[in-house]
Amino acid sequence: MPTISKRASQTGEISYQAKCRRKGFRTLSKTFSDKKDAIKWARGIERAWDTGERVAAPAPVDEATVADILRLYDTRCVPSHRGAADEHARIAFFLKQPFTRVRAAALTSEILADYRDQRLRTVKPGTVLRELNIIRAALNRACLEFGIVVPDVRISRPRAPAARDRVLKADEQVKLLAAARASGNTYLAPAIEFALETAMRQGEILALRRDAIDWDRRVARLHMTKNGTPRDVPLSSKAIAVLRSLPEGTERMFALGDITHNFIRAVRRAEIPHIRFHDLRHTACSRLARAGLTTAQLSVVSGHKTLGMLQRYVHLSADDLVNVLG
Repeated sequence: MPTISKRASQTGEISYQAKCRRKGFRTLSKTFSDKKDAIKWARGIERAWDTGERVAAPAPVDEATVADILRLYDTRCVPSHRGAADEHARIAFFLKQPFTRVRAAALTSEILADYRDQRLRTVKPGTVLRELNIIRAALNRACLEFGIVVPDVRISRPRAPAARDRVLKADEQVKLLAAARASGNTYLAPAIEFALETAMRQGEILALRRDAIDWDRRVARLHMTKNGTPRDVPLSSKAIAVLRSLPEGTERMFALGDITHNFIRAVRRAEIPHIRFHDLRHTACSRLARAGLTTAQLSVVSGHKTLGMLQRYVHLSADDLVNVLG
């Protein structure tokens, strides 16, 4: 009979270790966050032994390396993430680093801190933060689900970079749109105008389908957003005009392809410093706030779930508030 053991980590997380023992077979164990999953796995092992099926045994937990954990995480967990492509690439980079060759049981805070410090010499703190988040997630899964015991290694994290407050000025918008129209890409200038009218993210604009537009209600239905929650975006008269100006016959409204490089080239031609496509979202939110939309109304347009996140996107100057104060 399998043994199911309840465990609690130092952080209070509960896990369940299933262990299967039988004479003539190698003892197998695996840890799960849900007791039902642990029981189901153990029954599957027992059934395989009963029928003579071959059971692939994992590497002994005392021999598993950090690389083994990252590979398991990359295979089992990452494919279901929305940012899977980026995580796959980062894990491929990790596997080339010396710290991943260390046995998981021998991992120390000093080893991770050394990796952090080396990376901070070549990349920005925000990049290192994202990398550490992936490593931490993989180590947590190793304890909860992969049956690999990992020491509770903790290191201080780099300070998060200050939130961007760059918004597009009126004269810059004129130059940017002129450069976008001169690019030869039919969709670039409309995409910029649409972003400034709707505060939609780059990915949301590229994914926008024709059947998601309710022309009568003047609403765009976003089925997949960054936070995983669908939302309806109200469309201004100008946003509707932009959509109606687009070529027909494509499933997606903006068949733009590689928007990032197209936008960067337009910015360079317009000679506008330090502007990214995502800054158009900041610009739109700030303009809507100046137009008098309340916080609740703004959150409907932008899709932000918390006031704190919304405030990072609304950038008002003292001049904007003079008329309000009277």
